[in-house]
Amino acid sequence: MKINKYNSIVTNLNQTKQTAKEVEKETAKPAAKENVQVSISKEAQALLDADKATFSARVDSIKSAIQNGEYEVDASKISQGLVKKLQKQKEI
Repeated sequence: MKINKYNSIVTNLNQTKQTAKEVEKETAKPAAKENVQVSISKEAQALLDADKATFSARVDSIKSAIQNGEYEVDASKISQGLVKKLQKQKEI
């Protein structure tokens, strides 16, 4: 019969599709993550802690100025920053 003639072709085609799906699943799996350890020297840690302390002091001074109503916003700095940002966006 003619149906049996095409049956093997359809079977081969289905097997090919199944194999392609399996390959796609295997390649889509994320690679195993490697364990990476980083160590920071004592000097670097001291610099980091000093930076945190300086930043924290700056934030505290700004907070207190805002609470006391003494904080002044420099509109020219803000506008200059906005202009620079817009110019960079136009370049991209």
